[in-house]
Amino acid sequence: MLTCLSYVYAILSRWGTTRRLLPLLRLPGFGRLWLRRTVRRRESPRPGDITIVIGARNRSDYRLSNALRSIRAQEYPADAVRVIVVDYGSEPESARGTRTICEAHRARYVAVDHAPVWSRSRCLNIGIRLADSKFLMTSDVDVVLSPRYLRDAVHALAASPLSVVCSPMLDLPEDSVPLLEQAAGSGEDVPCDTWKPLCKPRYDWKYHPSIGLTYTAYYKLVRGYDEYYEVWGLEDDDLMRRFTYMGLEPKALDSGSFYLHQWHPKFEGVPDGRNAAQVQLNQSYFEKTHSILRNGRDWGIPRAPAPKRTIA
Repeated sequence: MLTCLSYVYAILSRWGTTRRLLPLLRLPGFGRLWLRRTVRRRESPRPGDITIVIGARNRSDYRLSNALRSIRAQEYPADAVRVIVVDYGSEPESARGTRTICEAHRARYVAVDHAPVWSRSRCLNIGIRLADSKFLMTSDVDVVLSPRYLRDAVHALAASPLSVVCSPMLDLPEDSVPLLEQAAGSGEDVPCDTWKPLCKPRYDWKYHPSIGLTYTAYYKLVRGYDEYYEVWGLEDDDLMRRFTYMGLEPKALDSGSFYLHQWHPKFEGVPDGRNAAQVQLNQSYFEKTHSILRNGRDWGIPRAPAPKRTIA
């Protein structure tokens, strides 16, 4: 069924009619009926379990420590929260540091040694494929969760099962770095409520698609993130759009819980920034590609990057 929907979206996008015809065809509504049955068939034997997947590459510093500490400080049953950190192609010294931080915070460390090009899509897909919990959340090494975030997000999903629960991206300023470093070394819970007034919502968006929580089954149905995307940009927007094509809806968490984004230079590790050749290719690909299923059945398995697909 999902394969058929994917072909329909791909064909409509070639005609440039996707947005106009979808409401008439009622494809998302049809998908929602199918999704309800799919989730019931794939229930986890541990009904409250959450897997949080974080991708990393040469990030064995205070940001990862603060992120993992905030997860372990959640007002949610500790034994129901599993964390997978996928270390995608880090240098040996950084890999050792990341492993040490993961061990300190009871996170599963998964190393991918042969990854010459950063791809957040391929990185996160490795963790998504390993997850067997009822719920799954994708996050980043620089994201700090407020203490009730997981509890409130799961409650929101229970009230609206055909959704992906998201929140605004609250950016901490550059001058907060000494506070972040001090917090990582203190061993105490991250003071989210103290830091929140320092933040600004990114672009004033109601939610940011990069941090989302929903049923693990949904991630696996679409075969995770599109593994075409490399270097930087748009893999989150692409996944959210494919979720909506399938019948899900993004839901902004409005319970008072939030997450904070620890400061770092924009386009960190991308010398040419938005003008980088691969960033431009990502943009072109995103604009022209509208199917739901993208990856082969070997998605989420570490391997050499596939040749780039041509864009008609």
